[in-house]
Amino acid sequence: MDVTEALLESWDRQCRIVQAVASRVDESNRHVKPSEDGWPLYHQLAHIHNVRRYWLSQVAPERAAALGDSFVDGWKTPIQDLAAIKAMLEASGVAVREAVSEALKKGVGAVGGYDHPVLFLQHMIWHEGWHVGLMFLALRLAGQEPPEEWEESHVWGEWRTEEF
Repeated sequence: MDVTEALLESWDRQCRIVQAVASRVDESNRHVKPSEDGWPLYHQLAHIHNVRRYWLSQVAPERAAALGDSFVDGWKTPIQDLAAIKAMLEASGVAVREAVSEALKKGVGAVGGYDHPVLFLQHMIWHEGWHVGLMFLALRLAGQEPPEEWEESHVWGEWRTEEF
């Protein structure tokens, strides 16, 4: 696997983790928060998609334009349709991957507000890791933290090859 393939694979793994965590969110826990002033789980998911969509609009506007909007009023109120938010996350994950892959193939340097397509992708991974952590905290505080075996196969197992 060359460096480009490894980079794109890291994004694919990140997207699988986000989708796995999103699968833990349902109608019974969608309003659970990581703190009193934090965003509920469904808002975290909608935000991840909207951040992807916003930054993609700077990097590959045509790809961003094809994505749905997970908020009804810019960035304040997420749509209520949880299934639609999850579908948008899947679509935006693919769109980000395709935009980065295309930029790397073309040898593009700076994209959007980033000095390189790799830095754009790394920002997305860092941002999403932050929100996944908040979502795990919210689930923990609600007594719904995924069991260690689930975390191993759906989160840490995405990155490691050794077995624990």
